[in-house]
Amino acid sequence: MIDPNNKDNKDFLDFMNSKGVNPPEELSNRILNFVKADLDPSHKTVFSKLLGIQAFIGALTLTFCPQFSLSLTNNYELFHYFHHKFGENICMAICGSIFIGSGALFAAYILKSSEVRKIKESRILYYTSISIIALSSFIILGSEVYLSLALYWLVGATIGGLSVFELSRVVRRHVFHY
Repeated sequence: MIDPNNKDNKDFLDFMNSKGVNPPEELSNRILNFVKADLDPSHKTVFSKLLGIQAFIGALTLTFCPQFSLSLTNNYELFHYFHHKFGENICMAICGSIFIGSGALFAAYILKSSEVRKIKESRILYYTSISIIALSSFIILGSEVYLSLALYWLVGATIGGLSVFELSRVVRRHVFHY
């Protein structure tokens, strides 16, 4: 039984008997929208973040692995190795895989769990779009892109991005528990 003479019990009884004060509806809606956006981000937001990560990491990969003769350091050793070892078509698929896969690796760890889940829902669309945007960027920057090689690059980039993202997502979930 609750002793009404005890101060702690009196405070509890006052709390239980008081009429609740509701926050303004506008504040409640803002909080609900904030929580919803955090738990279920929009595809536009997630794609923008993914594109930003890919642009940054992709630019870094251009220091050691040129794409369509576009290099930040004129370092073609890795390209020549793949080209001579596997032929030009497979070389282009490997280059695309490295370019998009490296961004996918970082994205799986940089993005919030809710954003990673959002990518997982339609990852083929995400990585196909990112690959097409990257290829278009190379063309805009003046690279000579031939259709047959571009198709191999796109296939390698999309499959590489999907594979690396999925593997990194699983590792993140099981090893880091988030």
